[in-house]
Amino acid sequence: MKLPFKKKKEVVFKTVEPHQGFILRNQENELTDFRDIDIEDYLADMFVTPEQFVVLTAPKAQNKIRFVQACTHDGEIEVELGIEDGGTRLFYKMCSEEECYRIFLDFYENRLIPQMEEYKPVEF
Repeated sequence: MKLPFKKKKEVVFKTVEPHQGFILRNQENELTDFRDIDIEDYLADMFVTPEQFVVLTAPKAQNKIRFVQACTHDGEIEVELGIEDGGTRLFYKMCSEEECYRIFLDFYENRLIPQMEEYKPVEF
């Protein structure tokens, strides 16, 4: 639901407290003990299941990124980054399945250095 007074406003979320290990979740499950193959399985399911999403949250921010999340819109894949910088802001870009896998796996391996000029702020 879009509220009229919220149009085109960047939303800032509260920073999440640090926790142990990564958390991988979708609409059905939340895992705290998993491997990269589980991330790939969750993403593969999302690519073929409308309304499905995948969120991978780090124990603490890596290169200012606290989490990556993805969903599909009309056959396109939207990846969002939760950037911690005095609160958490969402940035998104549309990408291919291959790029989506790479973003999630690089984040999981603490190797994700996003080219922020490729991302736009999520506005509600």
